[in-house]
Amino acid sequence: MTALHAYVRESAVHVLTDGWLRGPEGQVFGTAQKVRILGHLPAVVSGRGPSELPEYFADRARWRFATFDEAVKDMGETYSIALAQFEVANPTARARPNMVLMAGWSQARSRPECWVVDSNNEAAGAQQIMNTCAPSSPELMGRLRDLGLIGGMASFDPLRDGLRIMRAQRDLCFPHPVSCELQPAVGGFCQHTVITADGITTRILERWPAEKAA
Repeated sequence: MTALHAYVRESAVHVLTDGWLRGPEGQVFGTAQKVRILGHLPAVVSGRGPSELPEYFADRARWRFATFDEAVKDMGETYSIALAQFEVANPTARARPNMVLMAGWSQARSRPECWVVDSNNEAAGAQQIMNTCAPSSPELMGRLRDLGLIGGMASFDPLRDGLRIMRAQRDLCFPHPVSCELQPAVGGFCQHTVITADGITTRILERWPAEKAA
C-alpha cells in the first residue's frame, strides 16, 4: 500500500513516496525507495500495487526509449508487457489492483508531465494527470480541509504541503486492497523527487520510526 503523490507545476513534476515494503497481506517487511530513476529521458517510474510491476516497467523503459515522449507514446504497451512479466514470475500472486505512474520532461512539448495507467481503467490506456494523492479517504479529505489543503492549488507548495499531507496520512488507517484489513498506509520515510528539463533530484525529507508498523 504505497503512498504516492504527484504534482505537476510549470517547470517541474514533484513526486512524493513513502518507504514501507509490504507483503501480499499487508505485513511490513522492510523499507526501500519506490522511485525508479530514468535519468536519460529524464523520467521516474513509481506505482501502487505489487512492487515488482513498476520495476519491470522501468527496466523495459531504460533500454527501449531514448526520450520521455517515446516512453509516453508506448506506455500502454510497456505496462501490458510488465504486467505479463509479473504474472509469469508470480503465478499465484494478485497483480490487481495496481497503478503505474511515469513523470518526466517532454522535450516535444517543453513541459513537465505525469502519466498513469490504472488497472481499474486499463481500457483507457495511459492518462495524463496534473495531481494525485493516494491512498485517499473521506477522513483524510476532512483532515486536509482542516489543514487548509483542499481547494485551489495556486499557493500549494509540493515540498512543504506534500509532506504535511503524508504526515496526515500516517495518522490514519486504510483498507488493504487484498486483505481489506485496516492498516496504516505510510511509513519508513518521505522521499521527494523532482523532475525538470535539467534532470532529476531526489532526497529523503523525513524518516519515521518503525513503531507505526504495529
